[in-house]
Parts: sequence; structure tokens; C-alpha cells
Amino acid sequence: MPFRRRRRHYQQLTEFERGRVVGIREGGFSLLDIAERLGRNVSTVHDCWKQWSKEGTAARRPRSARPRGTTEREDCRVRRLAVAHRTASAAEIRAAVGTTVTERTVTNRLLQGQLRARRPVACIPLTPNHCRFRREWCQARAHWRIERRSVVLSDESRFCLGARDGRVVVRRRSGERLQPTCLRPRHTGPTPGLMIWGAIFYDSRSTLVVIPRTLTSNLYVSLLIQPVVLTFMNSIQGGVSQQDNTRPHTAVVTQHVLQSVDMLPWTARLPDLSPIEHVWDIIERQLQCHPQPALTVPKLTDHLQQAWNSIPQTDIRHLYDTMHARLHAYFQNSDGYIGCYCTSISHLKWLFSRLH
Repeated sequence: MPFRRRRRHYQQLTEFERGRVVGIREGGFSLLDIAERLGRNVSTVHDCWKQWSKEGTAARRPRSARPRGTTEREDCRVRRLAVAHRTASAAEIRAAVGTTVTERTVTNRLLQGQLRARRPVACIPLTPNHCRFRREWCQARAHWRIERRSVVLSDESRFCLGARDGRVVVRRRSGERLQPTCLRPRHTGPTPGLMIWGAIFYDSRSTLVVIPRTLTSNLYVSLLIQPVVLTFMNSIQGGVSQQDNTRPHTAVVTQHVLQSVDMLPWTARLPDLSPIEHVWDIIERQLQCHPQPALTVPKLTDHLQQAWNSIPQTDIRHLYDTMHARLHAYFQNSDGYIGCYCTSISHLKWLFSRLH
């Protein structure tokens, strides 16, 4: 079998290597010795030394290339239009700039400017009043360090059968489009699912409760507050309960039952600052990675219970410890949405490390 040269033999000499060739050659070494030292071909070393002998320079000669279809001015205008009109397509940007290049060239210029096409993040709209209430809430608790560990965070979330978002992809070959393992079942009409409720604390968590029907204030009191919330809060010394401002939570009958519990004030449209939203995202990811996806509601209930119990308590503690990082990100984003909403634990740890 013939000797196969290494990939390095076909690469261009760097400026440093060109200088070494000239220096070693002037030191009296042969071209073969220089090639062995650098791990290069003898012909490559010979061409470099020949260029130095004739031209007095070992710099790499300029190579001919295809001329660019756009100028630097047009490239800057393409990027400015993409930033000014985020949803504009490459064809629309090309027509606005008035250039004669193809749409692919416009896309390449956007990629060179780190402007990639991505799905927009779904969020709820914020009015000026919402922004003001969010800012006042964050400013009042910007100094919290140990105080956040005494808060019991509770929330409801709905989980449906099948894939819930676009994170699930299928890898298949040509002709395997209709294979059973490459299909994603889709229900017609309203997707079957169930609503669950859970509460987390720095050192523990509550039981996961399945809500059998539409949550009303009376059902919230009879199913969650009296048998679960009050018992869980009594087991915690100095605990403060938190819940959002949905109708069952703010009803008169609910507030009457919760008179003996210390409540944390919570403003509207504040899900990106609640650590329990990350818990639901963790459960969602575990369901999507389950080897046997749930096809029935009882099976989905079992998977949710397993996912809830399998979350390490260290991850929940880390969500509490990064609360000040959320507040810091909120102030940096000028009353807008923060970047660590529903992200992974690894991203939160990265954000936490940057703030220390």
C-alpha cells in the first residue's frame, strides 16, 4: 500500500514557518533536513527558499479569487436592513438594497454578520403598566440574598400528549418517511392532556397534584390549599408562599383561607422571574427524551410523577441561588424580558458564574 501523506503536507506554510525555513537554511542545513523538521514536503521548502533567493521575501503571494458581488457599503446596508426589519426575508432585503446579486449572496452576507434565522421566542405582551410593576417588584427585592430561600414557589402547568414544540426531530434515510419510528402522532381537535400543580422549596418540594378539571377557586381551595398547601407551609418554619395572579388565586374565598399564611406579593406578567418555570421546562425536556412517549393520559400522569421526583434538589437550589442573576439581567435589559427565561440549568450556571 503506497505511503499516504499527512494532511499537514498539503497545507500552506504559515508566516512563522516561512521564516524558519529561511533561518534554518541560512544556518547551513539541507532542504531535506528542514522538511523533516517542519514535517513538510521538500518541494514546499524548496519553493519557499527559491522565492527568498530571487525576490528577497518569503511572504505568501496573493492568490487570484472570484471578485465579490457586493461592496463593503452594500454589506453594511444589508446588515442594517436585517436589524431594522427582523422578519424581512433575503429576497426583500435584496430588493430594498437594489443589488444585482442572488438571494444566496445576501444570506451569506447576513451569516458573516452573525445574523442567523431563528424562531422567535414566544412571550406575552408587556404594557407600560406591566413594565412599571415589574420594575418596582425587582427594585424592592434587588438586595435579596438569603431571603429568597424562604419562599415557597407554586404554580400550575398543562402538559399535552405528543411533542409540545419543535425541539423533537427525526433522523431518517430516503424512503423512511412513513416508517412507524419516524412518525409523530397528532391528535385532531383539542390535544388531550392534563393540568398539574406543584410547589418547590429550597430544601424540599411538595407532592405533584393532578387537577382533574377546570381549576376554579372552590376546587383550588378544596384540592390544593387545604390538603396540600397549608400542610406543606406548616412544615416549614418562616416560609413565605408565592402564587401568581390568576382568578382562582385572587378570589375572595382563596384569600380568606390563606390569611394564616405569609404571602409574597406578585405582580402580573412576571413568569420570566419565577424559578418554578424552569422546573416545568426540565420536566418537558424529560418527557421528550423518554424512550416510550405517553400515548394516554394515565401514562402521561405516571411520566410526570417520575419526572417530578427525579429532579435533583441541587438543581432546585441552584434556581434559587440564581434569582439575583435574573434580577441583574432584568435591569440590564431595560425592563424587558430577561435572557434566562426557560433555559437549561447549564445556561443558568454559566450566567451565575459570569456574575461572580
